[in-house]
Amino acid sequence: MNSIAVDQLQERLRLLQERFFERARGDIETLSGFARLIDQQQLPHSELEKCYKLLHRMAGSAGTFGLPELGQSARVIEKQLKALLESAVSADVAGDEFVSVSAEVASEIRQLARLLEKAPDVVTTAEVSQAKAPAAAESYDGAHGMQVNVMALGYSLDYLPGLVKSLAVYGFVCESGSIDHPDDVAERLRERANASILLCVDSALGDVMDFREQHLPKAEHRRFPVVCIGHESSFDSLYRVAQQGATAYFCEPLDLPELAERIESLALERGSRPQGRVLIVDDDVELGEHYCLVLKQAGIIARLVSDPSDLMSELSAFEPDLVLMDVQLRDFSGVTLARLIRYEQRWLGLPIVYLSSEDNPENQLDALSKGADEFLVKPVTDDYLVRSVRIRCYRARQLSDLMNRDSLTGLLKHSLIKQEVDRELARCRRAGHTSCVVMLDLDHFKRVNDTWGHGQGDIVIRTLANLLRNRLRESDVIGRYGGEEFLLILPDCEPTVAVKLIEAIGRSFAELVFWAGDVSFQVTLSAGVALINDFPVSDQAIEAADQALYQRKRGGRNGVTLYDPSPVGVKS
Repeated sequence: MNSIAVDQLQERLRLLQERFFERARGDIETLSGFARLIDQQQLPHSELEKCYKLLHRMAGSAGTFGLPELGQSARVIEKQLKALLESAVSADVAGDEFVSVSAEVASEIRQLARLLEKAPDVVTTAEVSQAKAPAAAESYDGAHGMQVNVMALGYSLDYLPGLVKSLAVYGFVCESGSIDHPDDVAERLRERANASILLCVDSALGDVMDFREQHLPKAEHRRFPVVCIGHESSFDSLYRVAQQGATAYFCEPLDLPELAERIESLALERGSRPQGRVLIVDDDVELGEHYCLVLKQAGIIARLVSDPSDLMSELSAFEPDLVLMDVQLRDFSGVTLARLIRYEQRWLGLPIVYLSSEDNPENQLDALSKGADEFLVKPVTDDYLVRSVRIRCYRARQLSDLMNRDSLTGLLKHSLIKQEVDRELARCRRAGHTSCVVMLDLDHFKRVNDTWGHGQGDIVIRTLANLLRNRLRESDVIGRYGGEEFLLILPDCEPTVAVKLIEAIGRSFAELVFWAGDVSFQVTLSAGVALINDFPVSDQAIEAADQALYQRKRGGRNGVTLYDPSPVGVKS
């Protein structure tokens, strides 16, 4: 985070804390009025409930704004009042009836004012700096939309260059570096805007891990997974490699498609950006805005809903990966809202995490049984909040991918890729740009399955999926249409450009060598390209690309054909 961003963050945190102090003074003045009624034994049941809610809010937010003692004291009183409220409900006490409250509670309430007086009127720059939100972790868009860099590291590089050359065919940007010149290698890695994977042999693994530790910033370790190549597959050798910290291990003879797929998956795993979308439901505006600021600074998209009546419309508009919700929201119950959210089928799998000062395990379990998934107890530190949200968003997206993506390739399923063509056609009409749809098919794929087996056929399909992700832009959309067929959407792309791009991908794919035991084989692909703008509905654009594909098949395969809407037909 640069100095300007730090200053802006500090200023926003300072303003939020000022607002909290101002509100806390007003709350304590109100609480002092309740204390006077307690002394006079004239506190109505309805006012006791108001007193409890103010203390609940203070217990949950004071620690976040640098006043942990105030929050802890408020929580102690809150628990006493909660017990009284539960007893009053059991006794069917009316709202205007007086409730007997110990004079000690009134004294404890007055102590809150003294705890607040200890706080500074405004926070200093140093204090804000210490409390600033965790910085966004280094994240990259992965291989889909940007090249993945593979850096082979070692002392003797006689072996690795050949492997690097083989991997380059898969679309990776590959290079070699010597550990004898660590400063040079570190500088080259830091210059890379793309996700980088380190590759080494097992004999150099220890030195490569030391290099990563000493020459790469710790915050960037997640950018540089280490893939180790070795000669042994015994448990002892695998354990030794894992103990040294390697992310992945491959034993010779190498399965290049599998190695390329693993590199691709590591890049995608560390490249998902943004890191999540979080809807925060909290009636404490200052606290909710603080959470939003902290999460946004960490690279997470966050939105606050302070009025529960807006919750359902905000869910539809924002489509979050996670909901963080207080259990008590003035006149509303977070437990009831969680149940309400589950009424809609689309939100049945949406993770809901209660963020509340409720720390009674039995009460937590009771609340969880009514529609939520987990509890985070207020106050939470900024760092703990960010880490918790990242983990939960990552898991939520994993589950979403299981439902929406093809299990073999990780690409969009048939129905979803067709929906994306619909959306792109609508965007073309709105923005007036030109986009293409591509139907792509593996040549003689039945022969591959019949000759080498379906396992080898799956490897070929996965390899093509990885190559497509590696060579296409982030804005391009890829789906597995069925079997060995793929459907691509290339937004803002002229047909002639699309043809040249797919031809280049086809040449790269044809160079790849697949192995079935000691026997090798190669596979080619055919493709049809159609201009989405030429059709009134998306299904017709897909059909046109399919017609162009089969024209290519009839014309000899291993190439690309552009659909021509004129009566003449298609262009090869």
